Amino acid sequence: MLSTEPSRTPGSALEALLEEMRPRIRRVLYTHHIPPEDAEDLLQETLLTAFVKWDTILVKDAWFLGALRRKCLVYWRRRRYDLLQGVDAEILEMLAAPQPPLQEQDERLWDLKTLILALPPRYRAMMWLRYGLGLQHDEVADRLGLRRTSVRKLVSRMVERIQKLSGLPASRLPSL
Repeated sequence: MLSTEPSRTPGSALEALLEEMRPRIRRVLYTHHIPPEDAEDLLQETLLTAFVKWDTILVKDAWFLGALRRKCLVYWRRRRYDLLQGVDAEILEMLAAPQPPLQEQDERLWDLKTLILALPPRYRAMMWLRYGLGLQHDEVADRLGLRRTSVRKLVSRMVERIQKLSGLPASRLPSL
């Protein structure tokens, strides 16, 4: 018996499949945390691959979701690789530089803490927040009720004062 329904082209069958699977496609993209601007590209790549291989695919919906999941995994692998490649070689060299012996570091740190204790309490707190806790200038300003520009100027002055008292350049001062 001949079918009166016209045969479906891969394009129209793919459109129907896509419309039927829309919620599951969204779930896959959401599960893999794909940003919306990149989700469209991944979906287009998967659609193109499905269109090319349409006649050889047996279970179309399972194949499509599997291919989309794979594209999502490859997407994140590529993003991680790009981040690793973005690290500057000079920064890596700086991190790999030989460190002074621990005893020498401890002595410098003790000297630095002694110098900071000579500062007035307000400046001591500012230096501790900035360098001891690693807070940014605006965070220090919020905690101490000061303006950000004031914190930056005062911290610079305190670092200069400590440099003069210690006789060491800033590059030789240990961090808190």
